[in-house]
Amino acid sequence: MKIIDIKTRKYFITAVLIIVVLMIVGKMTLNIQKVLFKKKSEISAKARPITFEETAAAVKAYKVKRMDFKDTLPAFGNIKGFKENDLKFQVAGILESFNFEEGEKIQEGDIIASLIQKEALLKLKYAEAELSKTQKLLDMGAISSMKMEQSKLEYESAKNDLDKTNIYAMTNGVMGPRVIDVGSYVTPNDKVGIFVNVDKVYGEFNIIEKDIPKLSLGQKVEVFQDAYPGKSFQGAIDRISPVIEGRSRTETVKSELVNKEGVLKPGMFVRALISTYEKKDALVIPSSSLKKKENEYFVYIIHKEEPKKVLSPEKDKGKDKEKSAWIFGLFAGQKKEEQSPGLKPKEKAAEYGTVEPRKVKLGYMSEDLVEIESGFAEEDLIVSEVQEEFKDKARVEISEVQEGII
Repeated sequence: MKIIDIKTRKYFITAVLIIVVLMIVGKMTLNIQKVLFKKKSEISAKARPITFEETAAAVKAYKVKRMDFKDTLPAFGNIKGFKENDLKFQVAGILESFNFEEGEKIQEGDIIASLIQKEALLKLKYAEAELSKTQKLLDMGAISSMKMEQSKLEYESAKNDLDKTNIYAMTNGVMGPRVIDVGSYVTPNDKVGIFVNVDKVYGEFNIIEKDIPKLSLGQKVEVFQDAYPGKSFQGAIDRISPVIEGRSRTETVKSELVNKEGVLKPGMFVRALISTYEKKDALVIPSSSLKKKENEYFVYIIHKEEPKKVLSPEKDKGKDKEKSAWIFGLFAGQKKEEQSPGLKPKEKAAEYGTVEPRKVKLGYMSEDLVEIESGFAEEDLIVSEVQEEFKDKARVEISEVQEGII
């Protein structure tokens, strides 16, 4: 019995030792596998083979769309009265009064200013007395009708002389600057003030020389004034100066503006947008898409390639690790589910295509956009920022696709 017990112990101890050795060997093998996988992945990342796709130039693309094309020319200027009349008396005299302050509204028929009228009133009273006396003599038959007509003419002349000592408003308007002070002696050549008609005003704008070809009569003008944010005033170009200013090299244009509320005052600084071009449903592309060769313009049409199915190395590596970990995990008593590493999210595959130089016919050109009359169709894909010249069928990588122009 003792001999059997000793043998049994020896077998048990031997079996335990074998199991311990196997577990140690399995653990060491698992660690070696991890190191090998890590080194393999590092070497693979560093020595990744260069593919043909990496040699393709990266470009931004634009998908051609039809749109309403409108180009505007910004301008700055001032408000002028539609009619600014110099106020002058018809006769000489001493200025007695101004009946309106600067900026005050004036109605048609109002007396704006007057001279001292003492002498004119005396002449009118004398002519009126003479007319009354003549009328009585005519009724008595003491004088002829011709004498009566002469008295009437003298009365009308005296009345007219009195009217010449006043300045009357011919239309509704506003009192402008007053030039001469009350008490001054004035002649018919002296301007005493300015009368401004503000029912209609006009904006006066100076356009630089290079933008002059864009202007024409009748173009719409939208005017803005900082004192009235969110509000605009509509008009159209009705006058273009025939000369260029010598120093500023600008041309003056004027646009009549309706001002029934009278909010636009002469002298105000205003901003304007002049509509130089409008076309609906036009093919428009960024001007950066054009390539000029001699006197011709080209764009690069992109023909997309079908995407290739490429096996992801990350996925394969994950499968290999999962398989090895499961095999060696059996010795450590682990389950297959516990060794599965998390898979990385799938990245979007790069898009490639080939380019085709295409000659185009240009329409209207603005600073950033250009209208294309012929050369390609809607939905075509073109290189939006041409930074180099491409050969026909050159391969490119599409880094971004723009589908609208802001």
